Amino acid sequence: MSTVLHSLIGSLKKCVLYIKENRLFGIPLKYIMCVFLLFIVAIIIGFHSVYDKKAASTVVIEIKPGMQTVQIASLLKDKGIIYHDIYFRVLANIEGLDKELKVGRYVLHKNMTDSEVMQLLISGPRVSIVKITIPEGYTVEQIADLLAENGVVDRDKFLALAKTYVPYDYMKNSNPYIRYAVEGYLFPDTYEFRIDSSAKYVMDVMTGQFNRKFNETLRNRAGNLGLSVNSVVIMASLVEAEAKFNEDRPVIAQVFFNRLKINMPLQSDTTIQYALMHRKASISIKDTKMDSPYNTYKHYGLPPGPVDNPGLASLKAVLYPEKNDYLYFVADSSGHNHYSHTYQEHLNKIKNLN
Repeated sequence: MSTVLHSLIGSLKKCVLYIKENRLFGIPLKYIMCVFLLFIVAIIIGFHSVYDKKAASTVVIEIKPGMQTVQIASLLKDKGIIYHDIYFRVLANIEGLDKELKVGRYVLHKNMTDSEVMQLLISGPRVSIVKITIPEGYTVEQIADLLAENGVVDRDKFLALAKTYVPYDYMKNSNPYIRYAVEGYLFPDTYEFRIDSSAKYVMDVMTGQFNRKFNETLRNRAGNLGLSVNSVVIMASLVEAEAKFNEDRPVIAQVFFNRLKINMPLQSDTTIQYALMHRKASISIKDTKMDSPYNTYKHYGLPPGPVDNPGLASLKAVLYPEKNDYLYFVADSSGHNHYSHTYQEHLNKIKNLN
């Protein structure tokens, strides 16, 4: 084995020596080999860039005036669109395109090749469509963040309009403490929006979807129960935040009705979370004593307005609650709720769950 190894090493040394001392067409072989090796490396990098992409997902980037190719390449790499910023810059330089990249917002996908990205940036921004899913239970501010991250709206303009936007009469709420007039009515669903849409257009679409989903049948049901649309939405927003599983929604809705009937505070942690304006892992005793109209430990009845945007299942749970005489519930580690009639029974269940 050692003889074979020594023989191989000897052959490699002869090869290296031959490359150093000989020429091809008057050019030293060592230079030709260097160029050849660089060419092979470029092919490998290019192949990796084309075929080893991440799973396709949408990314919105903005090319601003004055940005150089090096900055654009770095941005694309940071967003996961390209793997090798140096290769992208070399490609732009070789093709003579580094001076033609146009400013604007672009919707890119992580499975695009470097050449496809390059051609899109050269052709300029188009009217691009982004598909976005708004989860049930998102607040107006969370929706604004999600839309802004995807380049659909300007976050500040969206939130400013959300304070006063009331396209339907049943949305009107005279309570002076509501944070956003549109809270609760931005229906959770999957939408397709254009990049740089107006805040009003997006709200028109989302509240219009609420208006279709919360149809005449459901509105008549609310009227028969003596409930306004606004009170249904407020209650549904609490149910949405408290229930992880559909089977719990109508039970929890009835628990809240039971508390209201005997003039017991709703004592919903989710209203405290909303009042705090940031979510905490758990609510403290001090939090339950905070001075806020949204504090349902301190104030009786419904909070001033919805605390999130509920889905259809939670809205229907309020309109068709499951009759029971429970007053308390607590969720286990998996999110399933356990119900009690008395406070002592409630404490025992908490102890057993822990």
